[in-house]
Amino acid sequence: MSLFSIVFLIIIFILTFAFLSLAIAGISFAPWVPTSKKDIKRIIEIAQIKDGQVVYDLGCGIGTVIFAITKQLPVQAVGIERAWPLFLICSARKNFYSLKGAARFEFGNLFKKDLSGADVIYIFGMPGKVMQKLKPKMEKELKKGTKIISYVFPVEGWKESGVDKINGRPSIYLYIKE
Repeated sequence: MSLFSIVFLIIIFILTFAFLSLAIAGISFAPWVPTSKKDIKRIIEIAQIKDGQVVYDLGCGIGTVIFAITKQLPVQAVGIERAWPLFLICSARKNFYSLKGAARFEFGNLFKKDLSGADVIYIFGMPGKVMQKLKPKMEKELKKGTKIISYVFPVEGWKESGVDKINGRPSIYLYIKE
């Protein structure tokens, strides 16, 4: 077998593994679609994120929300990502940012992570998955007063504490755990 063939097989293996990782993460919560950077300011404003709070981004992708928040505010931000290619990207990106807050990324299934320490939860997940799995988990684990920000999709059955709607931009929904 030639060197070219070996390198080609290694590349195919890596790409297949990466694709499968992304597919599994997409099926379990949402396909990777980054949050628009134009909407980060709106997210921070509706959540009224304050210095020192703990912010979780469930399914953080390449860390767009985590980096934007920690560049602006001295908060503790935790991004949870299941797709290893995206996790590696956000972990590597951390070295290139000057942050006011602390950013941490955890690899793993967000449905198996303890969310009880969060003051703010950010989600951009598909409505079916949020309703079926994440909603009961948050109802059980989150402390009273925790703010949940849902980008684009409302959480059915929960009463909104606020909605940010701007023509031509995705809606941002605020919920507060009672």
